[in-house]
Amino acid sequence: MSTVIYLIRHAEAEGNVYRRCHGVYDALLTERASLQLEALAERFKSVPLSAVYASYLYRARHTAYAIAKQKNMKVTVRKNLHELNMGDWEDYPWEELNVMHSEQFELWKSKPWEIKMPNGETTIEAGDRVLDELYNLAQKHDNEQIAVVSHGTVIRNVLCSVLKLKPEQVNDIGWGDNTCVAKLIYDNGTLKAEYWNDASHLPEELSTFAAIGWKDNKGFPSTIQVWFKKYDKQDKPILSELIRSYLSENKQSNHLMGDKIIDKADKLKNKSSVCFCMYGDEVTGFVFLDTENSENDCGKIGFYFIKPEFREHGVFKQLLGHTISVYRKLDKHFIAAAVDKSQQETINIFKHFGFYEDVYYNEQITLKKNIYVPSVYEESEFFDADE
Repeated sequence: MSTVIYLIRHAEAEGNVYRRCHGVYDALLTERASLQLEALAERFKSVPLSAVYASYLYRARHTAYAIAKQKNMKVTVRKNLHELNMGDWEDYPWEELNVMHSEQFELWKSKPWEIKMPNGETTIEAGDRVLDELYNLAQKHDNEQIAVVSHGTVIRNVLCSVLKLKPEQVNDIGWGDNTCVAKLIYDNGTLKAEYWNDASHLPEELSTFAAIGWKDNKGFPSTIQVWFKKYDKQDKPILSELIRSYLSENKQSNHLMGDKIIDKADKLKNKSSVCFCMYGDEVTGFVFLDTENSENDCGKIGFYFIKPEFREHGVFKQLLGHTISVYRKLDKHFIAAAVDKSQQETINIFKHFGFYEDVYYNEQITLKKNIYVPSVYEESEFFDADE
């Protein structure tokens, strides 16, 4: 008797959009993900399933829940289904890894099976871990159909084993878009793949690959990727010039205000609070996070500036990813930005990335975004832990 396993990659998550290395780092899904999940749920609406399983990470278990809830089922969380542990690389921008660890990063792109990040695991170890779990689930659900939600890197390495390819052939498989599906058949102790990397349920406007400019699913995105250089006092002339541009664009000519900003930057203890957005060696802008004046569970975005020639190239969303990373480390549940009501374009940009209108004060509006990632134990109403 055979078992059918639908092996599914999670929906679009922060790491995919903000271009950060998220292996076991836990992060939220994006605004586009909610629409991807609707399409995925519709795909499985008429598919009979005996169980739905998922990695414990938020992005996977909530993808699984989109399938399970329409069938009045709970998702069973299995620890061993998680993504490759990237060790000391976790939550760094991909471009920073490229700049700071160029040789290892090039190896990761070209021969991922040969690299093991400090305190992490190899792709082969991770793929074998998930493959073993799939065999266990297949034997548990003899002659049934189940859905299993996991992650891109481990799914690719599972496919490499199932298709009987050598580790160095893993790049031939390519990457599957978010919510892509592989159909695996377990029969007589062996797993075979009927199809894989199938995201036919997604229209192009919901494709993560299309949104980030990933033309070739075997490569890396063609959109601009930035990294964040912490401000140092020796960078004062660069910061001064950017602040003048910021003030000028916002129709403010108060030079004393610029001096105050720089003085505050010099005194901030959290060195990630003021950073330059770097494209290679070129400064594309800066961000100033008001970490020392943030209250309770809300982190404040002081202000940011992106040079005009680098706008509409994906820099802002990566800047937002940096902001979220900084404030999660400070145990904040929200981030907020105050914007003049007249700056409708800026307000629309924030809303596009999940900010909502929170407080009005005179001529300003405060926009707020949730960044809290709950644990699976906080959501036991929807998930069962079967580790």
